[in-house]
Amino acid sequence: MSRSTDDTDLQRYCDGELGARRARQVRERLQTDPEARGRVEALESMRGMLQQAASASADEADFSKLWGRVRSGIEREQPPSLSERISGWFRRWGIVAATATAAVVVALAVLLWPAGVTPPANNDAVIESLDVGPEAVGTIFTITGPKETGDTTVIWVTETSAEGDK
Repeated sequence: MSRSTDDTDLQRYCDGELGARRARQVRERLQTDPEARGRVEALESMRGMLQQAASASADEADFSKLWGRVRSGIEREQPPSLSERISGWFRRWGIVAATATAAVVVALAVLLWPAGVTPPANNDAVIESLDVGPEAVGTIFTITGPKETGDTTVIWVTETSAEGDK
């Protein structure tokens, strides 16, 4: 058994953390091994000194104002309102929801496209940026359509967060 394993067993024995069988083995060893017995005595002496120091420190500590500080911290920390939670959800998940919606629209368009109708020959799409102010970003997506139906334009306006994320 290595010295580190031996020391670990002795520490666990002093702390009462060994199982019954292993604790009995350590007790038997302590009866025959003066070096191990000396280490256990040193560990128990150190525990006594630590307990005295902790007890003295606890007696000197002033906890009388602790609850007041805890209570004032709790009162200052109010849960977010419903509108703050909803806007936070849209900031985090809005782009995901927009992407999922666009995918559903495309899937429905493909599935529900009338038979015999061909898509327009000119499918040019134009993407432009839109200046909507310092707190939002805008994008314009225009698809040129046939003369009968005209062009299709989609405008996205996304609020930017305080950190500058979009």
